[in-house]
Amino acid sequence: MANFSEKQLNQLLQMASKKMGTTPEELKRKLSTNNVQDTLKGMSPNDAAKVQQVLSNPALAKQLLNSPQAQAILKNMMGEK
Repeated sequence: MANFSEKQLNQLLQMASKKMGTTPEELKRKLSTNNVQDTLKGMSPNDAAKVQQVLSNPALAKQLLNSPQAQAILKNMMGEK
């Protein structure tokens, strides 16, 4: 998977924070403290459990991010063709 530019990371933060009902700045702060539980509070319990499962298993996270579906979603979100 390619490295993201600062602009792309900011777009992801904006989209994720909107979905989680917080601001991009607050989400970035929560993520930078490495307190995953605090970050996941805005999600449904089912979604938070799924994210926690992926985060606790690096092989699963890599497999998920490298899947054609995830790559297509990321490209679509970043406005790439």
